[in-house]
Amino acid sequence: MQPIPRHWATVRETVTLPGGREWALTIHGASDLSPEDAERDARERLQRVVAADGHPRGTGDGMEYYPLRRLPEELLEELHGPDGALIAAITRNRYGSAVLNTDAVLISDIDLVEPSSQDRVKPSGGGMLSRLFGGGRAEELTEQQQDPGAFGLRSPGRQGEHHGRTLALIEGFRARHPELGVRTYRTRNGFRLLITGSGAAPSSERAKELMGQVRSDELYMILCRVHDTYRARLTPKPWRIEVDRFEELGTRTADDEVHRAWVERYRAASAGVAVCRLLSSTGPAPDPVEQQIIDLHDRAVRSESGLRLA
Repeated sequence: MQPIPRHWATVRETVTLPGGREWALTIHGASDLSPEDAERDARERLQRVVAADGHPRGTGDGMEYYPLRRLPEELLEELHGPDGALIAAITRNRYGSAVLNTDAVLISDIDLVEPSSQDRVKPSGGGMLSRLFGGGRAEELTEQQQDPGAFGLRSPGRQGEHHGRTLALIEGFRARHPELGVRTYRTRNGFRLLITGSGAAPSSERAKELMGQVRSDELYMILCRVHDTYRARLTPKPWRIEVDRFEELGTRTADDEVHRAWVERYRAASAGVAVCRLLSSTGPAPDPVEQQIIDLHDRAVRSESGLRLA
C-alpha cells in the first residue's frame, strides 16, 4: 500500500467563483517531506479547485467525512510484512479513534439490515440461520449469536429481528464464496467482516461488488476508493466512553500538551471496553500477510475480551 502522508497543512480562503459568487474553501495538503511542502500542496490544490470548474467538489450532504481526497490524519504506526513492504498503517481519525488502513484484507462494516414486512427472519427458525457459522442446528449457536440482547446493546436489532436478518445476509455471502475466508464480528451497531483471499484492491470493481453483496455502506465504499485502503476503527468512539471529541481541540500537533492530555484521558477511558466481538471464522486460512493484519486488528479491538462494545 502507499504510505500515509506524514505532514499535513490546511489552507482556508474565501475565493470568488465565476459569476461573482464567493465561497469559503478549506483545502488540505499533504507531504512526506515537510509541513512547508504540505502547505505548497494545499495551495496548489486550492488553485486547481477554483480553476477546474468553479465548484468545490466533495462538499455535498454526507461528504464532509467521505471527501474526494484523504483527510488529514495523524500517523500512529506502520506495519510491514515479512519482505519489508508496507501492509498497514494506523492513523487517528478526526474525532480521535485509531483506524486501521490496509489494502491486504478486505474489510466491510455492515449496519443492521431492517427486514421488510414480507420477508422477516426468525432467529429461532430453520433455514439459513440454522446452518449459521459452519452448519448444525440453530440451538448450536452461542447465546450471543442468537440473542443480540446478550451484547448489552441499544440498537435496532436488540430484539433479534434485524440482528438475525443481517446474520442471514452474511451467511448467504459466505455460502456463495467458499473460496474466501470470512471472519465475522459483532460491533455496537452491526457487524464487521474481515475477508481474506479476495485479492481485491480497495478501489477496484471487485471490491465494490463484494462489499455491495453484504450491503456495506455506500459512503464507506467511496472512502475506500478515495484512500485506496480498507479502514476499520480499532478504538472506541470518544462519546461512547464519555470523552470529549478530539476535533474540539482544534488543530494540534502530537507534541502539544493539550493533544497529549487528551490521548491520556482517552486511553484510560478505553480500558474497559472493546470495539467488536469475534463470532466466527470460516473458509480457507489467511496467508501470512493477511494473518498479520488479523492479529493486529484482533488485539486492538479486543475481539475475545467479552467487554462492552463501544
